[in-house]
Amino acid sequence: MEETILFESIKDNFKEPHGIIGKIAGKIMDMENRELNEWAVNLLNIKPGERILEIGYGPGYGIAYLLNHHEEAVVDGIDVSEDMKELASKKLKDEIAEQKVNLIVGDINQRRLPSNRYNKILSVNNYTLWDKQLDILNNIYRAMVKEGRIVITMQPRQEDADRGRTKEFGEQIQRDLQSCSFRQIECSYKEIAPELAVTVTAVK
Repeated sequence: MEETILFESIKDNFKEPHGIIGKIAGKIMDMENRELNEWAVNLLNIKPGERILEIGYGPGYGIAYLLNHHEEAVVDGIDVSEDMKELASKKLKDEIAEQKVNLIVGDINQRRLPSNRYNKILSVNNYTLWDKQLDILNNIYRAMVKEGRIVITMQPRQEDADRGRTKEFGEQIQRDLQSCSFRQIECSYKEIAPELAVTVTAVK
């Protein structure tokens, strides 16, 4: 019974990590999502000096990987968890000191993003946590510069996760992006343990 309660607590913490269990969840995300983050970052097609936003930066691996390969980029990050900001800030302390990274705690479901600010926007395993996905995509659309690029990566982790669920994610994200006036929408799949992953890219 205690093991079941612990497992459920960890599972719940993936949505809004907090406390000791939240930090455990953060470390699990850091390990499990590395290849997903690398795949997503590489699909951003970053150019020198671009400003990028990551929605749901978690423990910060994606931003660290991005800046390791694109030193001239400037990155903002928004995440709902104060504990994830703490973990990410430790990982990115030098980049924060150099003003290459700005991390905030906030809920993308509630925060209006600044208009015409970002060249690229990235989200990894966060899309299904958005309460009103079309509203948030419209918010993102306004926040992007013309020809800006968005990358959304998802990998199902539910108990019923399978290839079919991954393809459902891909189809839904494509429909949603099209509904919000994005164009050049492309969908790709990749075998990444434990389940097939999907990335959808689009341009403003």
